[in-house]
Amino acid sequence: MKNSTLITITTLYGSKQYTITQLIRKFIIFFSIFLIILFISGFLMITYLNNLVTEKTELLNKKEQKITILLKKQNSLENKILVLEQNITQKQKFLDEVNDKISDIESILQIKPSKDTTTNEKLDLAKIDAVDKKYILQNIPNGYPIIFKGVTSPFGWRIHPILHKREFHPGIDLRAKRGTPVYATADAIVEYAHYHTTSGYGNLIILDHNFGFKTLFGHLSKIVVKSGKFVKKGDLIGYTGSSGLSNGPHLHYEIRYIGMVLSPKYFLKWNLKNYNYIFKKEQKVKWQSLIKAIQWQKKLLQR
Repeated sequence: MKNSTLITITTLYGSKQYTITQLIRKFIIFFSIFLIILFISGFLMITYLNNLVTEKTELLNKKEQKITILLKKQNSLENKILVLEQNITQKQKFLDEVNDKISDIESILQIKPSKDTTTNEKLDLAKIDAVDKKYILQNIPNGYPIIFKGVTSPFGWRIHPILHKREFHPGIDLRAKRGTPVYATADAIVEYAHYHTTSGYGNLIILDHNFGFKTLFGHLSKIVVKSGKFVKKGDLIGYTGSSGLSNGPHLHYEIRYIGMVLSPKYFLKWNLKNYNYIFKKEQKVKWQSLIKAIQWQKKLLQR
């Protein structure tokens, strides 16, 4: 062939001659077939991945819809619980007012309590003299542990200011600047005076009072008493701060009685001028039995 280059390929089966043009044509054919196969494989792979992504997206959308429904149900339940708590609080206030009015009427009419009335409901206050009252106020927490500037968070259920979840607040948060002096609210032994890592109270003082009472002072900036030390009512025990899980300076104040948490607000207002106030408001404490025990102990000390 004129102006053509011959290439001879020899094998066991003989020899064949090819021109450059024939080799190029075969290469183009094989390369085209390869590209077609590659294109088809790529198209099938893309289609499969696209379907897979679509399925995953649909599953994700369904899960998001379920989560949205659950969140709506949770919000609805929380709103119902808040309404119930408000109703309970209102009814409790109403009952307190009714009890106060009944007590006032009974005192005016000089009605004696029936034998069926519980000792906690009807306390013979006439037998408590001034000396007994002072002794009781010296040994049971009463009054404010700091100079009162207001309440930032009351006792009861609330949304935690840092954790942002609903939880029971076992004490009362009293507004105070950092470094405000904190005083013991009754005679006690210092049970704990250190940084508390598990409760979130930070620098914490626990005072163990007589007759089953304890007080807790949390988020302090400084502690000035030591465990095992005896403190009297009015003694300086520390300074307010925001240590631990706190969003600002204040005093977390708790009152506990034989394992129960009590609302501190009634004890904060308790003093000689409104001595009978606590007996009407705080019904968890069996005051009749407690006061008898206190009077008996006082007599033993006087011997």
